[in-house]
Amino acid sequence: MSSREIAELKTTLRDHEERLRKLEERVRTGGPELPEEVGVITGIRRLAGKAGVDTECVRGIFDVEGNQLTVTRFSGQDNKGLSQDITLLTLVGYKFLLGQIQVLSKEIRRNVGENGVPIDNFSTYLNEIIPSFIRKKGKPRSPKTTYRLTPLGEAKCREIIKALCEAWNV
Repeated sequence: MSSREIAELKTTLRDHEERLRKLEERVRTGGPELPEEVGVITGIRRLAGKAGVDTECVRGIFDVEGNQLTVTRFSGQDNKGLSQDITLLTLVGYKFLLGQIQVLSKEIRRNVGENGVPIDNFSTYLNEIIPSFIRKKGKPRSPKTTYRLTPLGEAKCREIIKALCEAWNV
């Protein structure tokens, strides 16, 4: 590991420790939730209600830190299915939990990559679900390209979430 990577890990660890300290303090004192967490909690409840699942299951699918969301549980048989499902879950998570309708392509790529799925054919996989499940806005290969869910894409996300929760409860 390079010294830069070690420094980044130390920073991440410090951030996590600080977050844990704040959460433990609130649990111990019964303090109020942080304002940004209120929106996330409301979003989790709304999404769980729409999918017809328990809020704890939805909470287990997403990890939110500040204004960044990461998908932590997903499904799919191959790289194509995994990429598409993580993309849909990322978009629905940002929509309900953080109130962002459009998500940058690089943020979706980050989610796919962080979950160990190769991003070699990422654009090809996404083009297969455009325009039915998602809409693309921007020029190809532009860092400002964004994606958003269609109503059919949101329905597909609810199916994915329901299947994940059913599999998790088994």
